[in-house]
Parts: sequence; C-alpha cells; structure tokens
Amino acid sequence: MTSLLKLEKMVNGMNLKKMPLHHVCEACIESKHQRTYFPKDETTRASKLLELVHSDVCGSMKTTSYGGARYFVTFINDFSRKTHVYLLKAKGEVFDKFKAYTALVDNQIGMKIKSL
Repeated sequence: MTSLLKLEKMVNGMNLKKMPLHHVCEACIESKHQRTYFPKDETTRASKLLELVHSDVCGSMKTTSYGGARYFVTFINDFSRKTHVYLLKAKGEVFDKFKAYTALVDNQIGMKIKSL
C-alpha cells in the first residue's frame, strides 16, 4: 500500500482516500499461492506391460490431414510409456482402432490388456 501512496503523489487524478486502506485484493492473494502438487502414489502405476493402458480422443481439428482425418486417439501403456496414435475421420472409428490396437499388442507381446 505504501507504493500506491507514493504513486498517488506522482500522478494527477488518483485519489486513494476513497479506497479503504485495509482493502484485500483477492487476485493478488491468489496469484501468490503456491501450486500444490498431485501426490505421487506408486501403487497406481502398472508393474507389468498392458496392466494399465490410458486412452484419449482429441478433435475435431480445424485442419484435416491429407487423408481426411480430423481426430486422433492415443493408447499409452502405463508401464513402458509406449504410445500408439491412430488418426480418425470420425469419432465413431474409436472402437475399431481399439480393436486394432488390442490385436497389435496381443500379437507383439502375447499379453492381453487388463485395464483401460
């Protein structure tokens, strides 16, 4: 507040007498808060390949790919962090891409997905 009082003397038209001195600026307080980090819980991590697979669908993109895709779906193996990305022309293709991913990893690794 002392900085504002000094500033009031330097500029014309600024009147701090109307503003209470005990004014609390919520935005200032929130901007000074430290971010709390998400706790690392090692029990939620997979201990084997394909024990846990994360997936997400993204789109629709403004620009289509050369093949006409406007969406994509990702499959991420939690244990190895290996990621597979499939391009989609429509969201309705997600299940077909999931079946293709399942067949691929089953053939390559010889294991089934336990949790998606």
